[in-house]
Amino acid sequence: MVDLSVKARREDYVDVDFSFRVSPISGDVALKRDAEAVKQSVLNILQTARGEKPFQPTFGVGLRNYLFELFDPSIAVLIEEDVTFAIENFEPRLELQSVNVIDQTDRNGIQITVTGRIRSPEPTPIEISFIVERLR
Repeated sequence: MVDLSVKARREDYVDVDFSFRVSPISGDVALKRDAEAVKQSVLNILQTARGEKPFQPTFGVGLRNYLFELFDPSIAVLIEEDVTFAIENFEPRLELQSVNVIDQTDRNGIQITVTGRIRSPEPTPIEISFIVERLR
């Protein structure tokens, strides 16, 4: 007899670890799974400048361009909109809930906090905090 029941499929999110560590078990490049894979992907999107990825001119955010602007509430709104656009269009595994932008003048930077839920049968809340700083 053939079992035709539909089983719930668990979605596993797996990406290569960008540190390119070697896994001590397999001897291959280490992998990031589930929440860690999504966090790495979001950070990759945030750190990429628009036009940097070939043939995808809208990929990325270009946060470093905002470091040389006088920070005010309108700049914070522009950053929030850019981050929201990039994550919603290029990271389908994350259901974005909020983007918070904080000026860190004392560090010559901008802190960005992204909160959301990983889209899976068991939604996992996730928070990613990232600081963009000027290089001296």
